[in-house]
Amino acid sequence: MAVGPTLGTGLFIGGGQALAAGGPASLLFSYLFLSVLVYCLTTAVSEIAAHMPAKDGTMVSHTYRYASAHLGFSMGYLRWYSLSMLIPFEITNAIVSLGMVNPSPAVALRVSIPTLIIFGFNMLPEKSFRRSETVFTYVKLITTAGLVILAIVFAIPGVPHSPFQGFHYWNEPGPMNEFIYEGHFGRFLGLLQCLLYSTIAFVFTPELIVERIEQLDSEQPANILSVSRIDMIHLFALYILNAVAMGMISPFNDPLLTNHGVGAGTSPYLVAINRSGIPVLPVIVTALIFLSSVASGRSFLFTSSRTLYSLAEAGHAPALFKRRNRWDVPYVAVITSALFSGFAYFSAMTSSSIVFNSLMYFITTSGCISWVGTCIVYLYFRRRTEALGFTPVHRARIQPYGAYFGIVTCTLLPIANSLIIAAPSQLAASKLLPFYIGISSFFLLYFGHHVGSAVMGRRARMKETSIEEPGDWGVELSSTMPNDRTD
Repeated sequence: MAVGPTLGTGLFIGGGQALAAGGPASLLFSYLFLSVLVYCLTTAVSEIAAHMPAKDGTMVSHTYRYASAHLGFSMGYLRWYSLSMLIPFEITNAIVSLGMVNPSPAVALRVSIPTLIIFGFNMLPEKSFRRSETVFTYVKLITTAGLVILAIVFAIPGVPHSPFQGFHYWNEPGPMNEFIYEGHFGRFLGLLQCLLYSTIAFVFTPELIVERIEQLDSEQPANILSVSRIDMIHLFALYILNAVAMGMISPFNDPLLTNHGVGAGTSPYLVAINRSGIPVLPVIVTALIFLSSVASGRSFLFTSSRTLYSLAEAGHAPALFKRRNRWDVPYVAVITSALFSGFAYFSAMTSSSIVFNSLMYFITTSGCISWVGTCIVYLYFRRRTEALGFTPVHRARIQPYGAYFGIVTCTLLPIANSLIIAAPSQLAASKLLPFYIGISSFFLLYFGHHVGSAVMGRRARMKETSIEEPGDWGVELSSTMPNDRTD
């Protein structure tokens, strides 16, 4: 069940936009490449967790231990607000899946429904929430696997109402799209853009997988690395099968995939089902995708609120966020994190396709920064353990090369993203602002903590110096202070 929160995030809607950018071959390559990247990152986090499990999350507590307080502070809050931003992202995902892409007052009402559902479930007692999460996880698994099976059935020659046969769309319109420019360079840019769009389906997967396993197996560290590998295999198998299915079931040049070029659009599965003309089936699939988005939003609100609670419990956030009600729910942290849902209401003022993309750019940029920080923490952890003269028993063979690969890849992806969205045909404030806000927010936290720590340290030294300085004030102070030392 550790893959529950991450399953389906940006897969059904974001996968269609990625398919439109690069084509079926680029989509499959992107999912394979990101699976390798996430494997490297997850094994790095798993090694740290297996060495010393932490129920409040490995990357929250161990960044302070192995790296620095500045990096720990900035990564802790980055993780909190990024997970909180995934809540309006999932709500917008649900709205786009319903086909409500044009702004109107009715969209605001539709946004309120999943928002209240997500908030209401998170105010339940934790045991009740976890029981409901199991149910919703099975709903997402059935939806994901069922859509793959549907694509396979449609691909069988002779099936009634089938809009295609086999890998027809790999030949017509073709395996790769020419993005912005024509020729090989255009196909390369299509592959790169497809990779960037596909990242949303994997963002924060390593941290969430390991954190869930830590909470379940914190007393058995040996299980953390092995269980995380099993969970990754399950998740990657589902995602790669969906990448193949989406490439089979819909042509990449269908304008509905991008809402006629505006942004996120219809899921490739719904494109194929609408072409088949089978009654009722589009309504069923739309409802399942809607429920999957709401289920992921529930999980992200739970995780983000517990992250804020853990920061407060460790003394890195105001103690107010530690307050719990009689059902043992940290309601202040839940309410604070739920306030990010307000970003979904921008869909009432502009196209929900544009809101989807804006949130996606911010989240993927923050996710890449988090992954770079994860690799840095792992390298500090490895250096610390080697300096102490021992090698952890639970170690992945791919490390530390996987960490180096993660640092290089997660640094280059945002750079490539900035270059593509700066192209004249792609230039838009809805793309540039979320990207730069995502980067500047992290550095503001990092250097802000540097400055704050320096100021507080200077004040502490000045206070100590002023007390120790000789003079009338010092004598008067020492004479009036009680001498309660017993030594």
